[in-house]
Amino acid sequence: MNKKLLLIPALVVGILLLLVGEYFLINRYVCKDTPKKESLTPQAMMLLIEFQNTDGLVNMVNDMKERDVKGLLMVSGSFIEKHADVLKEILKSGVVELAPSYDPEPFWGMSYDRQYEIISEMIENAQTYLGVTPRVISSRYMASDENTVKVAQALGIEYITARGTTELATTVYKPEEYDVKIISVSNIDVPEFKYGSFCDYSFYERNGSTGDMETQYKRAIQNEKFMAVSHTYIGGYKERWNDMWHRFWDSYEVNWVDLDTLGSIDKVMPMWQIPVNKNAPYTPEKIRPAISYEEEENVTNPCKVEDLNEGDSGIVESSNNGIVVFHNGTGPMCVEMEDFFQENGIEYEEHLTTDTDFGTQLNAYKGNISKSEGISEDYGYYPIIFVGKKAYSGFSQNIGREILKVLK
Repeated sequence: MNKKLLLIPALVVGILLLLVGEYFLINRYVCKDTPKKESLTPQAMMLLIEFQNTDGLVNMVNDMKERDVKGLLMVSGSFIEKHADVLKEILKSGVVELAPSYDPEPFWGMSYDRQYEIISEMIENAQTYLGVTPRVISSRYMASDENTVKVAQALGIEYITARGTTELATTVYKPEEYDVKIISVSNIDVPEFKYGSFCDYSFYERNGSTGDMETQYKRAIQNEKFMAVSHTYIGGYKERWNDMWHRFWDSYEVNWVDLDTLGSIDKVMPMWQIPVNKNAPYTPEKIRPAISYEEEENVTNPCKVEDLNEGDSGIVESSNNGIVVFHNGTGPMCVEMEDFFQENGIEYEEHLTTDTDFGTQLNAYKGNISKSEGISEDYGYYPIIFVGKKAYSGFSQNIGREILKVLK
């Protein structure tokens, strides 16, 4: 046989091996030399829970104010009644937004009518004692179900809470059938602390340390969104836990945002497909803190409520005749107000419901004036207009004339 013919298969095999080797070599170095995608700075909120007293709460809010850290404040109706004056000062700071919670039991499996009654009372309670209409509500264990969603929609509540379904990440679900957002909070996923929310109390009561929580915090910040939770009688009042929060806020890169920013929708799904987590293992036999509450060292110089807004002038008036307006830009009374102001040459500072800090800013203004004038005393209608030391909810020609008198 011709030797040249024998060389042809060997030559073909050699060429193929060379091409394959070159492919893997090129791809190896492309992968090696391609810069890694930089991780995004996570968005986060604090969720403050309090049911004992206001000492740690005020201190925690002051710590957050110094660092421009935003959060939600989860308290019961009885706590609101008992501590209304302190809570008004806290809300005036603009640090947290109110999230009333029903403490006696979770909403899971509760009838629509019963939930409607409870949530209506929660809203009325916040309006009566604090002059605030809440946008988010909760229940024991941050529980909710489809009846909660239905009631929230009927009563104009924008957000409800749910026990965590995506481990340390916070996920905001939007049911296809409803106009309400469900905030599934961050949950601990490691076995020794599992099923607790990502909260100082969850670590404390499970024999955990601040170091244990910091280990999980380093994992939490790898997510796009997370909520860090504190029972403020621990996180705001017990020294080593308070120091831990300072370390978290000061040493890690996190974008602390308000409710509307963190509350952007992550998943739109049919209601029946949205996962539900009912694990809430808070039974007496599981509570075994390493150090008893009494033995934990207290913060040496906690902030007092009278110092919380010291130096603040209350409402920051706009340079535009001192008028500040909060509205949605589309409602008939909002349009009527815009036309009236244009006809009378009135300039004003405007905040729209689409602004990321709308709720925080509005609550800061409402904290200074407990009742509005105009169509609604409890800020039930847009536009909400602040001028001088007065507030008007809703708009009409008569309200416009009242505003003109204030401006003279």
